[in-house]
Amino acid sequence: MPVIYKFLLRFKTYKTIQKDTSDQVILMMTGKAHIRMVSLCLLTISKKWSTLPMLIIASDGSISSEKISRSLKFWKGKIQINDWEESVNYHLVKRRKAIASYARLNAFGKKLAIILHHAEEKPVVWIDSDILFFKDFLPYWPENQVTTACGGSADWKGSYDERLLKFFNGSLQKYGSFNAGLIYAHGINLYEENKIDEALNLIHPNYDFLSEQTIFAKIASGSLGVLWEQQIIANFNDDDQSLSPTKKQYIGRHYTSNVRHLFWRDAFFLS
Repeated sequence: MPVIYKFLLRFKTYKTIQKDTSDQVILMMTGKAHIRMVSLCLLTISKKWSTLPMLIIASDGSISSEKISRSLKFWKGKIQINDWEESVNYHLVKRRKAIASYARLNAFGKKLAIILHHAEEKPVVWIDSDILFFKDFLPYWPENQVTTACGGSADWKGSYDERLLKFFNGSLQKYGSFNAGLIYAHGINLYEENKIDEALNLIHPNYDFLSEQTIFAKIASGSLGVLWEQQIIANFNDDDQSLSPTKKQYIGRHYTSNVRHLFWRDAFFLS
């Protein structure tokens, strides 16, 4: 059934209305494999959020800026399209070679590089492509922090790179059930203060699926921690066989790999 929803979505027209814009910044990355999900995520933002933040979206190298622009022509807010290598070059100027190596070998390395780049320039909220919004998220946007700050959403269980947990002297109890699908970040010292260069050199080139999430959990553990609990940004798999859309009144939902098929189901009813 989710395959049918995914197919039927091709025939829907993405219609949005003009809204006020704000100085807040959302940050995303897309590519050939994820442009449809990113488009649907942004469609729900266009429909459900009261104002439209500035959108900075980076290509992962598999899709052109022109293709991204065409796919997001419904977006009525400000938009800036970058290439992931711009963020790598930013870090290399600061002699952060380890994050450049991570980004060149791993998609999560690209994500880490992009977030830390833009977070040094202004407060940003990163949104993974597999998130949909049912209501206005802006009331839950944290007030901009003057100093270094980082926080994320709740996961349904704590999942981390064990090598980095040991390096950071962290623990599941300290980090909790942290998910890096939705991240608030700001601060010029996130990289050096958290010894990210040393951590990445430790695991190079055998990066784990959870390495980037563990790094953000470490940063957040000394800052804002879990900003958005499950009742705000849901992350669960109780309805993984259901044909009807998500019924509970969450602000949004993160469709992690175990329920990725439900993304298309809910997107169909939200679009």
